[in-house]
Amino acid sequence: MKKGMIVLTLLLCLTLSACGGEKEAEQGQQSFLGKTIGLAEDAVLLKVDGREVAAWQYLYWLNRGWETVCRQYGAGDAGVDWETPVEGGTLAGYVKQQALENTILYATVENWAEKYDCTLTEAEKRELAAEWDTQAAERGGEAIYLAELAKQGLDRTRAEALSAVGVQYGKLLRFCRTEGSPLCPDDAALAAYADAVGVLTVDRILIAGGEDREAARQKAAEVFSTLNNAPDQAAAFDALAKEGDDPAGARTVTRGGGMLPAALEEAAAALAVGQFSGILESEEGFSILKRLPPVREELLDRYFDALLLSAAAEAFVAQTQEYAELDVVDFDIGRRALTPAS
Repeated sequence: MKKGMIVLTLLLCLTLSACGGEKEAEQGQQSFLGKTIGLAEDAVLLKVDGREVAAWQYLYWLNRGWETVCRQYGAGDAGVDWETPVEGGTLAGYVKQQALENTILYATVENWAEKYDCTLTEAEKRELAAEWDTQAAERGGEAIYLAELAKQGLDRTRAEALSAVGVQYGKLLRFCRTEGSPLCPDDAALAAYADAVGVLTVDRILIAGGEDREAARQKAAEVFSTLNNAPDQAAAFDALAKEGDDPAGARTVTRGGGMLPAALEEAAAALAVGQFSGILESEEGFSILKRLPPVREELLDRYFDALLLSAAAEAFVAQTQEYAELDVVDFDIGRRALTPAS
């Protein structure tokens, strides 16, 4: 599941598409989405690790995927060819699966929030209500805001339900950052994660090649000798790095990210934490690298997202017959007939 946490940054600032319904959905009423595919929106469509998921929650993501494809593939008189091959199947299958993965991800956040006591407090619920008022005022009033949300098949209750998941995600992330919590990794677990994703924390002594490369080579040899003969090599490395030609200092890099030449990344990956390399030559000059332990503050958020995505990917999903029979082509036909794309 390749998501990142983009879908979890919605809060109340929902991304509103130009493709939308023709009129405002009333609070608690069937929106145009259910009518498009002939589903009762409050009916259970899926269960994610036992959590019941209403049809509207899945249809919301299906509609967003439909709109994205309409924009990217064009939506002229011929419409979209849903049989277009894409990696893993057809365009229709891709849109259906992506909507499912987003739905599972949100349900997993809710399940974790209950498991780790990160559900919304009464004060946080009041903050959401206040945020609603702010968003509505910025859009010209509640009626206008509701009309915008209706274009996504949402009313206030449903929009706030999605927003609540975003708040719960934030609470879970803070819980992961809290030392001693069951989600917070120890140093060994974080180091294993860093290795798995190719993240390295390194410092280096750089002697720039400059105009006289042989002189730089000789200086690098002298620096390396000084380092090897120092009674406190760690302190000597730090001092020599500050005197060198790389002002960036210690940094966290991802292998293949281009922050260091590829050969230096490979050399750094081969080092144990605390170990320094020999003299490494590259276009910019001569480097001596030192492998450092991962910086927790730079990795914890990525670690948590990976943990959450893994849990979502491994969730047990019970699908109803209605979901199994749901056809994106039928959705497309109904969507265009009921609410023509603009």
